[in-house]
Amino acid sequence: MIRRHMVLVAFFFAVAILSAGCTDTTGTKTGTPVGTPIPAPTTTIAAHTPPDKITTTPELAAFVAHAAAFARGNGRDATIAAFNDPDGPFVIGTIQVFALDYSGNLLADAGEPEVVGTNIQDMADSFGIPLVRKLAETAGFRRGYVSYTYPNPAKNNTFEPRIAVVEDVDGTYYVGAAMFASEGEVFPSVKLNTSAAHPDVDDLVAYVKNAVAYAKEHGNEKALSEFNNPDGQFVQGELVMMAFDYDGTNLAAPPYSSELVKYRINLINYQDPDGVETIRGMRDIAKGGGGFFYTAARVDVDGRSLYIPKIDYAEPVDHEWWVFSGIIAPEYTRAATGNLTGVQLRYYTREELFDRVNEAVAFAKENGKEKTLAEINNPEGRFVTGDLFVWASSRDGVLLADPFWKSGIGQNHWEFADPHGMKVTQVGIQAMENGTGFSHALFPNTALNGTADVHKLIYMKAVDDTWWIGSGIYGLRVE
Repeated sequence: MIRRHMVLVAFFFAVAILSAGCTDTTGTKTGTPVGTPIPAPTTTIAAHTPPDKITTTPELAAFVAHAAAFARGNGRDATIAAFNDPDGPFVIGTIQVFALDYSGNLLADAGEPEVVGTNIQDMADSFGIPLVRKLAETAGFRRGYVSYTYPNPAKNNTFEPRIAVVEDVDGTYYVGAAMFASEGEVFPSVKLNTSAAHPDVDDLVAYVKNAVAYAKEHGNEKALSEFNNPDGQFVQGELVMMAFDYDGTNLAAPPYSSELVKYRINLINYQDPDGVETIRGMRDIAKGGGGFFYTAARVDVDGRSLYIPKIDYAEPVDHEWWVFSGIIAPEYTRAATGNLTGVQLRYYTREELFDRVNEAVAFAKENGKEKTLAEINNPEGRFVTGDLFVWASSRDGVLLADPFWKSGIGQNHWEFADPHGMKVTQVGIQAMENGTGFSHALFPNTALNGTADVHKLIYMKAVDDTWWIGSGIYGLRVE
């Protein structure tokens, strides 16, 4: 699970420390306490027949659930010995079970025995995300998915998206296993019924509000049963009802990955293909009374993978749980069928976006605010490459500098919303304070004097407690 590169670890941990607002990492704990017995297939090794190769999240979840059950039934010493056996049943191809305690000590990993016994609590991924802390947070909610990037030994240690399934054993340690994007499907929640009729945003809002009203009238148990019924009234083509508690544990997901409800998967640290923490972001919006949020959904068409912007709407049901649903952003319904005529395609990468913002933040720390704002305002300055550029805002949403949106400078954009109602500044700040910094928006490409709304992946990072720097990459991602 962990292949340490000490220079990289030190660097990425430093990045994580400098990132803004990494304070809300636990959520509001309303779920089952750590250490409560978890339903598991069995406590014996013979009851689980693993596949020859793991390529899906249901297979990965079943593998980890089996490992956790084995751990509860066989004692810690015997369990750790079994997990550390490179020829044992807890290694399937390139995927092996690992175990960590909640202080970050690696207890078992048959793939990297040289790291076992060391503390990796502060390890971060290539975008500064404290991945081990995320693993522990999710395991503390019993069982769940964690997204991050990691060097793949099979690809010259190139950083690649990865998903881990983790599960608490007894409140003192947890087990997990992970796979790379090149090994299987690491974005299980991005399926879309693109053959269905496309509802509009008003239909989406009415659908979610109707679900909330149904839950309040009929009670949680009946509502969740109906939401989870693939033939029920709340499966309406592209519209399906997703439900979560405030920890981020899934309660309803009718046509999606079957293991989400079966294993009560927690998704608080699950990211979409652009690194946006989808459930945490929507959970925060639901806590505030409800609203809109964008995610990216992969659609495979004509031999290509298109990452289509999806608009989601979330509302609270009560103090225990909330719901959301989503549709393809109306501006991109045609693109979901493979028709990219007139659609701007993404030219820059998420890595280039991340690097540009960090370059500007480093410049600001070295040169001060006044000089930095002047440089940002220069459309031919060091921070402008085509339509990849940075801007700066105060913590309360006042635009301080922008090379192309001069009329917006000095204006407070805290309540700024796109045409569909998503509050762009507030969602971006939430993402920054939650520790990832990535969010989606629909926004005109001001560098090209555009007026039409275009999908934009945004990354923001604080310079200090009073202001931050952001940037974005425009267009549809196609692979």
